[in-house]
Amino acid sequence: MKYQITRGRLLATTMIAGVTALAGFAANAQTAAPAAQPAAEQNNEIDAVVITGSLLRRSDTATPSPVTVQTSEQLKAQGITTVSDAIRSLSADNSGSIPAAFGSGFAAGSTGVSLRGLSVNSTLVMIDGLRNANYPLADDGQKAFVDLNSIPFNAVERIETLKDGASSLYGADAIGGVVNIIMKSNYQGMSADASYGKSQHGGGDQYRFNADIGHGDLDTDKYNVYFDVEYQLDKRIRGDQRGFPFNTNDLSSIPGGENNNPQTGGSTFYGNVKRATLTTPGNLASGLAIDSPSNVWQPLRTCAANAPLTSQYDEDGVLMGTYCAQNIANLADIQPKQSRIGTYGRFTFKPTDNLEAYLSGSFIQSKTSVNGTPVSISSSTPNNLSNLVLPVYVCSSGVSCATAADRRLNPNNPFASTGDYALIKYRFSDLPATANYTNRMFRMVGGVKGSAAEWNYQANLVIAHDTLESAQTGFLSYKQLMSDINTGAYNFVDPSKNSQAVRNALSPTLAKTSTTDLDSINVQASRSLFSLPGGDAQLGVGGEFRYEATNDPALNPVNDAQGLGNARTQGNRTVASAFAELGLPVLNQVEVNLSGRYDHYSDFGDNFSPKLGVKYTPIKSLALRGTISKGFRAPSFSEAGNSASQGFTNFSFKADQYAAFREAHGNNEYTKAYSLSAITTANPDLKPEKSTSYTLGAVWAPTRTFSVSLDYYHIKKTDVIAQASAGTALAAYYAGQAIPAGYVVTPDAVDPEHPTALPRVLSIASPYINADSLMTSGLDLNVQASFFLPADVKWTTNVEATTIFDYQYTQDGETYDYVGTEGPYALSSGAGTPKNRLQWTNTFERGPLRVTGVMSYVSGMRQGDDSYQEGCLYGDAAFNCRIKSFTTVDLTGAYDVTDKATVYADVMNLFDTGPMFNPANYAATNWNPTYSQSGIVGRYFRVGMRVKY
Repeated sequence: MKYQITRGRLLATTMIAGVTALAGFAANAQTAAPAAQPAAEQNNEIDAVVITGSLLRRSDTATPSPVTVQTSEQLKAQGITTVSDAIRSLSADNSGSIPAAFGSGFAAGSTGVSLRGLSVNSTLVMIDGLRNANYPLADDGQKAFVDLNSIPFNAVERIETLKDGASSLYGADAIGGVVNIIMKSNYQGMSADASYGKSQHGGGDQYRFNADIGHGDLDTDKYNVYFDVEYQLDKRIRGDQRGFPFNTNDLSSIPGGENNNPQTGGSTFYGNVKRATLTTPGNLASGLAIDSPSNVWQPLRTCAANAPLTSQYDEDGVLMGTYCAQNIANLADIQPKQSRIGTYGRFTFKPTDNLEAYLSGSFIQSKTSVNGTPVSISSSTPNNLSNLVLPVYVCSSGVSCATAADRRLNPNNPFASTGDYALIKYRFSDLPATANYTNRMFRMVGGVKGSAAEWNYQANLVIAHDTLESAQTGFLSYKQLMSDINTGAYNFVDPSKNSQAVRNALSPTLAKTSTTDLDSINVQASRSLFSLPGGDAQLGVGGEFRYEATNDPALNPVNDAQGLGNARTQGNRTVASAFAELGLPVLNQVEVNLSGRYDHYSDFGDNFSPKLGVKYTPIKSLALRGTISKGFRAPSFSEAGNSASQGFTNFSFKADQYAAFREAHGNNEYTKAYSLSAITTANPDLKPEKSTSYTLGAVWAPTRTFSVSLDYYHIKKTDVIAQASAGTALAAYYAGQAIPAGYVVTPDAVDPEHPTALPRVLSIASPYINADSLMTSGLDLNVQASFFLPADVKWTTNVEATTIFDYQYTQDGETYDYVGTEGPYALSSGAGTPKNRLQWTNTFERGPLRVTGVMSYVSGMRQGDDSYQEGCLYGDAAFNCRIKSFTTVDLTGAYDVTDKATVYADVMNLFDTGPMFNPANYAATNWNPTYSQSGIVGRYFRVGMRVKY
């Protein structure tokens, strides 16, 4: 721990030294080339504004809490085209963030931000300071969050990110911070933007168009009408459009790597069979291979040219069988197909200087289409098929075929003529696995604001409704599968002969419609109270009442679909809140800010969240600041409502503690990595998560064109809601000890080759509990500067960096530090917690030409999570258990052809940097989509044109 903190502080010191050198350059530039600078304004005061994290109007935008602002002009200059890409590019976004590429996740079709790595459910996302409805699917079946895809990008004026706890004003979920998306409200003119993008390596073509129009000036015309429309299509990238190692599960060419492509006994399109008997008469799922040296696995049908016949031997050189060496990893999408169409409109009316009213509405439809890997007969839930056999006889009724009058030898069983059953492994080539999500977000907001009797006030009404239609294909109906096996209705030997009716019955489309609602009324007001030596004291007060509801039915309600991670969530509640803020400029150099919020939830009760902020300005160019606050996260409906969830995570037996298990099973297929089922049930007795956080920082702005801020943060969460650690139950099971109370461990079917050996675990079940704690700390650096260079060139540079000192998670009395590791594995979808993130943006402007370069960096990680599994999460001791860092450079350019038309060209991932090689990440094949999606896309070209009137 001391070593990590020392390294972090050393990095911070290095950053500060670099900033100091840059500041010196800035000072020299000011002295050496004064003629190149514009004349200084006589009045340096700016209009008073409200900054995210406060109710009070202020002219000094350096608040006690750190706030990052991204303007629409800056985002477009960086080649960013979505709200998701804008927010997830922040260095403070870390573990638990949801990428668009995770098409098979619980919350597929969405994207989410996780400030401070505290997960998407601890980051509050607002629009114009008001809440929005959550995405109808909870991430990992647990975490409620706002889908960033549901917010129109072209209508955004700026994005303010508060990197500090803010429950004292905004209530639940603002533990890690707040993202406040400010929409355009007084836009005049017309503009349109169209572009086309293409990856150098194929796939991922992008078509984008947006246009907006605004008329009327609030100050002169007393009204403004604004309307925006936008469309974006990102085509899929198939697995076979990328090369090694991202298109295969065979990493045996890498020292210590494994071949996890289907092998002997594996599930391929060609099937594998061996002679078997039944251990339980009449139960086709109780097959046992006949013990004979000549009884080895063999393909069910002839191998194709791209799946050559291959022999496999055990460690003693004994033939285990032959198989068709098929690579199935390249059958699934690397990046799903996504399209977004949206509109946003706002009418603002300002009859007097002291009154303004508005009505806004938006509709966003986001469609995601994912192609997955065709389903297989395998060990899975709810019915274990690892020992499934094909019978000797089939008949029309499918019942007691051995004695039926119309019985016939099973044409799918090559051993039927000798009276033997056929143990089978098989993947269904004619049953495509697809998932389609259509999400529609409707949102209407009305509000008034103004001033009266020395009060500045505003009131808002929000009505938000999100509906998601989900449809998935490719899952097997267990009931129909058993019927088809007994009747011979499905042709395993030649699946091309199956009728569409047979396929539809065996793998029906699974569909559901999920919804969320948020309706709220929010009122607040502020005024000056009395004079203090540093200025007027200000008071802000407010109240909110809102209704929240979720209805997410199960996609597999009768548990007939094999291998489908199931989740259902239902719940509704009301929340009544009161909050206040007091700003006290006690001296010219000292500002004190106090705030607090009381929330009453209809389902779990009350909570009070206070906050204290202090800013000290010893000299005009330097401000020292700090905050301390309490926060909370209310239990979600998935955790405490009428809910339950089942998910799957990859599990490997490569760690040393499983050596005896591997040996007992002869290191066969049974000991290869597989999907472990985790079942959780809601707990209505849950308490909210609580947090204590503080920040300490400084802002130095020696000139109007140069500023640097450095902020330390420390957050501790207690009563963290989580499923009890699976590692505890797994360790007890494999050590032959009693399973701890509260867990239910379900063993898998026995290994047919070693029926007396300990079975592996099929699933672990436990409820959500308030049992864990988490502490994280780190440092944020931000540098902004503008310089005027020779030849009338303006250079603007911005550095944003975050380093994490600690990310300590305590489970069952054991504390694990995840900094720089792939943990927390289950909670981050295998994405991990990189220690350092950095983005450096440089823009050069000369006349009509603008060029921007953006360097993004994510540090490497150890491919391990000691709380989940000891040692490396992938491979044996010879494997390099290290995920390398990821650095990309984007280059964008724009040229004003006229004062109304601009052409632009972008080259994203200029140096064609590949993604982070990460075999243990289960959100993608051998790469990390959370931090390196641009790497799998590769060098990407985009051209476009903007016009305005």
